[in-house]
Amino acid sequence: MRRKITGFLLLLMLFVVLAVPGRTENYSLQLTAATANAAGEVGAVVLTEFQRLVQERTKGYINVVICLDGVLGSDQELVKGLQRGTVDIITVSAFKYAEYVPEFTVLELPFLFFSTDHLKTVMAGTLGEVLKGRALEKRGDYVLGYITDGPVNIVSNRALTSLSQSRGLRFRTLLLPTHRRTWEIMGITPVTLAYSEFKIGLQVGMVDAVETNFIDYKKMRVYDTARFILQSEHYFPVQILMLSKRAWQRIPMAYREIVRECAREAVAYGSDELIWQNRETARELTEKYGVRITELTLPEKKTNYQKLVAFQEETFNAYGLKEIWPEVKATYLEYQTQLEAELERIRQSREKEKE
Repeated sequence: MRRKITGFLLLLMLFVVLAVPGRTENYSLQLTAATANAAGEVGAVVLTEFQRLVQERTKGYINVVICLDGVLGSDQELVKGLQRGTVDIITVSAFKYAEYVPEFTVLELPFLFFSTDHLKTVMAGTLGEVLKGRALEKRGDYVLGYITDGPVNIVSNRALTSLSQSRGLRFRTLLLPTHRRTWEIMGITPVTLAYSEFKIGLQVGMVDAVETNFIDYKKMRVYDTARFILQSEHYFPVQILMLSKRAWQRIPMAYREIVRECAREAVAYGSDELIWQNRETARELTEKYGVRITELTLPEKKTNYQKLVAFQEETFNAYGLKEIWPEVKATYLEYQTQLEAELERIRQSREKEKE
């Protein structure tokens, strides 16, 4: 009887040691994380922070090995790798993942988000949760977070103060059906040109305008060719941080919430860091390189949205997200109203100063 009790107690102690985070384990779990992004780009920043947090909070039990710069393949190859078991954690562009889970197509829509804060609100709400569910249901992928590094603007070799001035210009945009249709509604005909070639396209006159964020604009030295930027903030690229079903099942129950928490914090850190860098780069471009940045006015932003809202709703409906659209639209209008109120407050304050 005593031997049975002793044996039971030993088994119980072993279970506690293996199951409870913070205990000293004599083994570890290795996870392979990969992104097509290079060091310093948002996907790489998120994975690096995720690695640090996970290894710190699991006291080294979970070891995350990172592969950057497409070492394990392109976005498409990484998505396939989740199911093949060649990679455990990835960051992937939402529009690439939409090839496998079509509902993610709605995140491609230009002019869908009013601001970065609006994007974060929407992805933390019903839309973000529903898309997580679709990814798990259709592929067994666990979405750990939605990443962004700031909006895209319109760059031209001539001064632009509004989108209406873009009509007739040869405009290079993303080669996506949702983008092409959006610009057609706006009265602008997009031009097909590889992203890597748009600077040359501007130089030789193949295109008159392109789209990019401030960081990439500086990195590619586009200011040598085109020094006018219309700060349209019309498109907010989204990346997804995700974990394979196989990897999730390998993680002990007691560590799963820790992994989720580390992912949330890493996504917030990486997104905020690159958004800040993007803003600082804009300031540097004007002060150091003589780039002229013109903000899109709120009245024109409202006009553009009114032109596109029907197409956006139609797209949500087409992908079975009809019930979610009202929330996305309502929050857009809330952020718009907040900015209107802030601009009015500033106007009144300036008038008082003149008195």
